[in-house]
Amino acid sequence: MIILVKYIILFAFCAISLGLFGQNIDVQINNMRNTKGDLCIAIFADQAGFKAEKPILEMKYKKNKMPKGEFRVIIQIKEGKYGLSVLDDENENGRMNYNILGIPQEGFGFSNYLHKGIKIPAFNDFSFIVEKNNIVEISVTMKYFNH
Repeated sequence: MIILVKYIILFAFCAISLGLFGQNIDVQINNMRNTKGDLCIAIFADQAGFKAEKPILEMKYKKNKMPKGEFRVIIQIKEGKYGLSVLDDENENGRMNYNILGIPQEGFGFSNYLHKGIKIPAFNDFSFIVEKNNIVEISVTMKYFNH
């Protein structure tokens, strides 16, 4: 009996640490212009975090193995409301670069939001809901101002 209890506790610990009880978001990123640098994904929980550039989760992927300007990743996260942004960090300095007029020089995109113009969207423009036992599909189309 004690051995069974130990196995149950071990299984529960492993399941929690591996995120097996989290929900999945299936993120498909497209329209990347090259395979140089890093692809940086940030997940925000609200407008305040987005405005302050304080994500609750950050991930970075090397682009050198992303053929055809596309990338797909499954991310586990707990239930809630989130927004996802992507930076195409071509020079690998960990931040967006701007020209003298303040126009982004690297690519960017937001969850299920087709960016038009120069204005940064509000959190609610690109937010999504993660619910228990649902896989959320997210599409991000990268935007570049200088080709």
